[in-house]
Parts: sequence; C-alpha cells; structure tokens
Amino acid sequence: MQHEFYSYTIQMQRYLAAQEKRIAQLENHLQILRDEIEELKKKPPVNVGRIEYKFDQLKVESLEGTLNIGLNPNDLAGLDEFAVNGVSAGMPYLFPERDAMIQQITQTLSSQMDEIIAETEKKTAIPIDPSYREFIKSDVFRQLPQRIEMYLNKTPLAERTTGHHDNMKEKIIQNILNDIHLAIENFTAYSNKQPGGYEENGV
Repeated sequence: MQHEFYSYTIQMQRYLAAQEKRIAQLENHLQILRDEIEELKKKPPVNVGRIEYKFDQLKVESLEGTLNIGLNPNDLAGLDEFAVNGVSAGMPYLFPERDAMIQQITQTLSSQMDEIIAETEKKTAIPIDPSYREFIKSDVFRQLPQRIEMYLNKTPLAERTTGHHDNMKEKIIQNILNDIHLAIENFTAYSNKQPGGYEENGV
C-alpha cells in the first residue's frame, strides 16, 4: 500500500511539473503575441490603393428597372442598378416568409438559366460561346437577390397580404424572366459587334 502511494505521489509530481512547464510556454507565447500587437499598433496604417478592372458595359433599361451584364465597376458612381426610371424601389415589404420566398424564386430562376440562354440563341440566331454562358449565368445570379427584393418592395400596399403571396411570386418570376431575356439578347448583340466577337471568330 505504501509503495502504491509513493508511486502515485511521484506520478502526480511529474504531472504537475509538466503542467507548470506547459503554462510557462503558453505565458511566453502570450507575451510574444502582446509584443507583436504593440509593434503593429506603432506602425502607420496601410492604405490600399484603388483596384480597378474592366468589363464592357451593357446596361439594359426597361420599365421594370435595370439589369446589367458585364457592368464596369468604374461606371457605378451615382448609378442604382435596381432603380426604376431613376426612382429607387418603394417601401420595404417585410413579412415572415420573405427570405424563404427570395430563396425559392432564386432557385426557380437559376434552374431555368440554360433554357433561357437556349431560347435567346434560337430567337437571335446568335450562338453563345460556353465561356459567355458561364459569365452570363454568374452575373445574373449575382444580381437576383437584390432584384427580387426590388420587385417585392414594389408590391402595391393593397396586395401586401398573405393571400396574394403565390400570385406575387409568379409575377416576380415572370418579370425577372423577361428582364433576363432582354439583358441576354442585348448582351449577345453587343458582344457580336465587338472586335473579336462571334462574327470575327467565324462562330
């Protein structure tokens, strides 16, 4: 019994010694971090210069607003992408199912993008290069949540009831489908006329 107690005491001493060593290491690391933070505080702030990149701008104006594909960020000054005839969307329409509806509409429209592009190709008789397809889908998808919110906020006050939600959702989907068709048609027509466009490449 005495031997077991002695062994336990030795093990406990070793454990405590190891813990003290570990605590000392952590305190040392902590002090190093504090010193580094103090050094960073003494340094002047870093100013990141303006980062610019260029896209050919295509801005499609319609009664229902502006949908942009390939918008040049340098031309965004004073421009509200989702303004309607120069007037921003109306009073926010807030309701419990709002986020879920935005997600549903986004999924519905995203699932139809390949079909929309194919319909546009057929209508304009201009084939769209695969790289342009991905660019168009990405650029449209990026704008969908804000655009859906714009149409939600334009809902007349008299229709802002739960009973109108299904009809409102269908209207928004149809409006944005029309916007996307128009934007892609103009984008392909514009791209086809640019140097290196479809015509010069013989596509």
